[in-house]
Order: sequence, then structure tokens, then C-alpha cells
Amino acid sequence: MRDLVQPVLTIAGKDIRDAVKDRFIILMTAFLLLASLVALAVAAIALKADIATYAEAKAGLIALGKDASTIPDPAFYPLKLLRGFVEHVEIIGAIIGILIGYRAAASERGRQTLALIVTRPIAQWQFLAGKVLAGTAIISAGLVLAFVVAGTAVILISGVILSPDDVGRLAIVMSAAGLYALAFFLLGFVTALWAKKLPNALLLAFTVWLSFVLIAPQIGDTLDPDNQVAGGVFKQLQIAKPQQLEILQSFSTYETIRNGIEVASPTKHFERLSFAVLGIKDTYAGQPLMPILAEKASDLVWLLAIALALGLLLFVRRLDPNRLSKE
Repeated sequence: MRDLVQPVLTIAGKDIRDAVKDRFIILMTAFLLLASLVALAVAAIALKADIATYAEAKAGLIALGKDASTIPDPAFYPLKLLRGFVEHVEIIGAIIGILIGYRAAASERGRQTLALIVTRPIAQWQFLAGKVLAGTAIISAGLVLAFVVAGTAVILISGVILSPDDVGRLAIVMSAAGLYALAFFLLGFVTALWAKKLPNALLLAFTVWLSFVLIAPQIGDTLDPDNQVAGGVFKQLQIAKPQQLEILQSFSTYETIRNGIEVASPTKHFERLSFAVLGIKDTYAGQPLMPILAEKASDLVWLLAIALALGLLLFVRRLDPNRLSKE
């Protein structure tokens, strides 16, 4: 067993050391942290102002000798502040995943060492598993750092302490983010491993990124009438729920196409899951975690299926060292 695992760990260790020396990936991770903290700071300051306003109103009533219970305790949901953070993870996290995957293959092809590695007494699956293990470790380390910094910033800036339930929700979203970024790592790795020319691999990977991270979700959101009016069209027109369902039945084909465009994107699945678990979407704010997970299990399954499909594509095709050595 050790003889099977040791080559995997050796390759993974070497790849992690090489990646740490790659300043570009470190800079991209730092940029994700900075952009997320800026978005988080703006939202957290707004929450802190709301808390201060409530405290002042309550103190004023007490000073006047009135019953402060006339002001209902507001429901503060600190995890709502992470909306901008999640959106940055969607975009920048996917880019980092692609770049780490691309580097994992390009580092071998660029030095012409790939052909030499696969001629050594090492199985193809061990080489690939070592690369995937290294990529998973690098992505996980970056996400743990990002989520710890984000959670700490929420506490420090807003003054609201996260409950154990909040921490658990953060952990769930962090795990989903890891699966999401891993899918893009596999995309970058597969394209860089098999493309005849490395620049074409990066171009293809970013074309997929552009299509499924930016274009597809935006088309779905733009075609949704509720997103064009603050609070939603039905709410603004004060249309009751039964009438809403009747109206939607008349546009069932349109809604199926619109939703189909959205769900084609792994980004949208990650967003739907994250927004529900963190309570960013008002419908789920303050709701118990388990029913939310049960409802959003399909989004998690989609992310897992995409990662598994790319992983299967990676492992079933045999490496051709002669072709890959020709740059």
C-alpha cells in the first residue's frame, strides 16, 4: 500500500512547493482577499450603523422612562454581509482554480519533464492523483484563509459575534467553494495536459470560464422579470401567491428556458447554495439549516457531478508523452 501511495505524495509535495514559489498565484489569492474585504467592509459598516441606530433608539426610550420593549428586537444576520465575498469567490476563485490547474501541467510540459516522468516506474494514475492532490491542497489552504479572514472581519467590523450555527454555515459554504474551485482546477489541468499548444489550452479554459461564470448567469438574471424591479414585480404589484402561480403557468416554457440557462452554470449552483445557507437571500434568512440543505441538495450534487465528470475525463484517457513533449 505504501508503494502505491508514496509516489502520489512525492509528486503532490513537489507540486505544492513549486506552486508556493509561483508569485502570480499568491498575488491572485491576495487580490481575492483584498477585493472581498473591501466589499465586506462596506456591508459591515452599514450593519454596524443599523445596530447603533437601534441601540440609540432604545436608550432614548429608557431615558424618557418609557418601556423599551415597544421597539421589537431587530434580527441581525451577520452572514448576509458575505454576499460580495461569495460573488468574488465565484469569479476570482474560478480563475485561481484554472491557473493552478494550468500551472500543474504547464510546469512539466514547459520543462520537457512530462515525457521523462511517465517513463519512470510510476503509474499514470499516480502521477495524475499527485497533481490533483496538490491542487486540492493549494485550493483548500487558500479558501480556509479567505473564509477565516472574512469571518473575522465580520466580527471585528460589525461587532456581531458569530454563533456556532453561523460558523457551521460558513464551513459548509467553504466546502462547496472548494468543490467549485476544484472543478475549474480540473478544467485548467485537463486542457493544459492535452492541448497541442499551451496558449490554446489557457484560451479554451477561459472561454469556458467566460461562458459559464459570467455570461450564462447574467443571461438568466437579465431574463428574470423579478430582477428588474426592486423587491420583485409580483411584490410591487401586490399580487397574491395563488395568482402568481397562475401567471407563471402561462410563461412556463419561457421560465424553463431561462432557468435552464442559469442551471447550466456551476457558478449559479454555487451561488444558490451559498445564498441560501448563509441567509443572504431573504427567503432563507433565519431559517433552520437542515431544511435548507435538503432543499439545496441538488445544487451540491450538480457541483459534485461536474467535478467528478472532469476527473473521470482526466483519468480515463492515457497520456501520450511523445505528443506532449512537442511544444
